[in-house]
Formats: sequence, structure tokens, C-alpha cells
Amino acid sequence: MRLVARTEFAALWRFLAAPRRTLKSPSPGTHWAARALFFAAVALALNLVIEFGMLSPLADRAQIDSKMPEAVTLGWTLLALVFAPVVEELVFRAGLRQAGYTLFIGPALIALIAVPGRQLTLIVVAVLVVIALVVWLFCRSVLFRRAGARFAAGRRFVVHYGWVFWAYAAAFALMHVGNYAWSGPRGALVVLLVAPQFVVGVVAGYLRVRDGLRASVLLHFASNAVAVALMAAGAL
Repeated sequence: MRLVARTEFAALWRFLAAPRRTLKSPSPGTHWAARALFFAAVALALNLVIEFGMLSPLADRAQIDSKMPEAVTLGWTLLALVFAPVVEELVFRAGLRQAGYTLFIGPALIALIAVPGRQLTLIVVAVLVVIALVVWLFCRSVLFRRAGARFAAGRRFVVHYGWVFWAYAAAFALMHVGNYAWSGPRGALVVLLVAPQFVVGVVAGYLRVRDGLRASVLLHFASNAVAVALMAAGAL
């Protein structure tokens, strides 16, 4: 079955209006990779409009500078095309269907990749990760054995799932604030410069729920590949 743009947009809109943990595909014959690449192109077009129409002039006025490399190196390319699509999707999207992962493992992993590379800080965060794992395992092995406890916890997760979805998308975007350098009060506007990452996070989250983690990884890879190509061509 061929991909129908109107059907895909309608399904995305319904999901964003009321995010939910499980989702049935309105076009089950469409291959997941085709859908991921379609939405990667949609996100790219929207983000180019946002970037060059609003964000670039805003960054100039607020004196916010990009910390991205001027030249595309092999190490940076591998980071953008291999590490980021896999690791960031595991951190920000893998747990969108699982309450335990979302509430315990995900936040700990976000803290781990967000901290600066100081040895002491990494040790402290590593300890927090271990604690989160222990708490999660305790909840699964002890608390959830009680009658109705697992159902009640799952029910709360489902009821408040919209908050979970949008929080992870926002956290993904804010992680990229480190791509910029600023000074002065106008530097607070840097949070607006990660709007393209927020768009990618929202669409990747939708694809993760709908088609699985492989779809969000492919969208993330495609988005980064285009960015690397534009940088190599000197367009960014």
C-alpha cells in the first residue's frame, strides 16, 4: 500500500491532540521506513522555514553563537550519524511505552548524558543511575506483586501519558542548548533556538509509539544526515 500524505498527517494530528501509549496504524500496509523518511522530509522542510525565517535573525539580535564545528570532521560525522541517532533515541524514546523505564531509567540516563565531562560529576551521576535501577527493580519485584499495584501504576501512566510524551520531547530539545554560546540577559532566548530539535523530538516520539524504535532512529539519522550534508556544503 502506498503512503497517503493526508492520512499520515491526520493520524499525526490525532495523536498530538491526545498522545497515547499504543497506536494502531491507519495504513498498516505502509512500510515503517517509508513513513519515517516521509516525516523526516516533513520535519526538515518545517525546520528550514523555522531556522532561516525566525531563528537565525533572533540569534543575531541576541548575540547567540553556534558552537557547531566550522568544518565537518570524521569524528563529528560519526557522532551525528551513529552515536546520536542510536543513543539519544534509546534515552529519550525507548521508554515511551514503559512506565518503569520512563519514570526511573530515562531521567537517570538524561542526567548522565547532560552533565559536563568532569570525573566527579560523572561518578555522582553514575551512582544515581544505579540507584534508579535498584528502585525500578524493587518496584517490579516487590511492590508490583501486591494485588492491583501493577494495574494502578500502569493506569496512572496511561492517564498522564500526554505529560510524559511532551516532557520527553522538551527534554530532548533542551539537551541541544549546549550547541550554543551566549552572554547577557538576551541569552535566555537560546531556548527558542532548539525549536527544530523539539519538532524532531515530537515526530520521532510519534513514530516510536506507532512503528517502534527503529522508525525513530531512522528519522533521527535522516535528519542528522541532511544537517551534516548542509554543513559540508556550507549552507549552515
